[in-house]
Amino acid sequence: MKLTDKQFWILLIVMVYASVASAQTVFSVEKISETEYVKAERECSRYNVIPADTIADNDIVSMVLKESQAKFERLDSAWQQEIYAIYDNSDFGFNKRWLTFLPELKLYGFNNIPESPHDDAIWWFDSENGKYICRAACPTAINTNGIYVSQVGYDCDWPLDLRFFRREGNFIYEFESYKSLQYSGEGPYCQTEESGLSTIFWHDNNTLYVKTIDHKRQESVYLKIKVQQTVRDMLENVMPNKAVRPAPIKSVRDNKKGGKH
Repeated sequence: MKLTDKQFWILLIVMVYASVASAQTVFSVEKISETEYVKAERECSRYNVIPADTIADNDIVSMVLKESQAKFERLDSAWQQEIYAIYDNSDFGFNKRWLTFLPELKLYGFNNIPESPHDDAIWWFDSENGKYICRAACPTAINTNGIYVSQVGYDCDWPLDLRFFRREGNFIYEFESYKSLQYSGEGPYCQTEESGLSTIFWHDNNTLYVKTIDHKRQESVYLKIKVQQTVRDMLENVMPNKAVRPAPIKSVRDNKKGGKH
């Protein structure tokens, strides 16, 4: 039987919604032993993107720094002064010290523009042409598949509140989040303990490992979080022109007024 155009589109919509209905699980969270965590941590260099140790002087870097300064100068003057107050006036500046370079992802980032006293944002630029992409939360860990995670900060005793981002073309967007009041976010906010063990890192197959604290038991726990982007998510983030919708970005003043508690 030959399908008409109308029948074809109806069938396609039914198939898509069936796929969405069967793809609801985004996170699989599992407690693991310290032994398993340590073993995975030994292999994490294969799966994590590490910022470059040095950044060469070139026209793109100059362009990124110049645009970052221009963006800063367009902020509300009172907010500029608050940023200067957070960072010593002599320390804050528009130079390579404040840049992050991710060669594997072709990204430059200008760091430490606070959204609040406990959360920093980063301005991302394409490292090949120097064009501004967007502002997003500072990454805590980035994997080689281009997914990065950040921990949302709070005043004190904050919960585990992870936000997941990825880049698609000229957009970086938040595609999912995971929050648990049972666990503390203090661990992953500090990426490495004094012992040298990373408190958050990626492993194979978009699996995130986190060392944190169980508030109920008042003890350290090790979590393995499997992240899987669903059909639903992909559909919700695709616009009519096939571009990917960027994460909603509040203005700096909105963030400042609303705060985080």
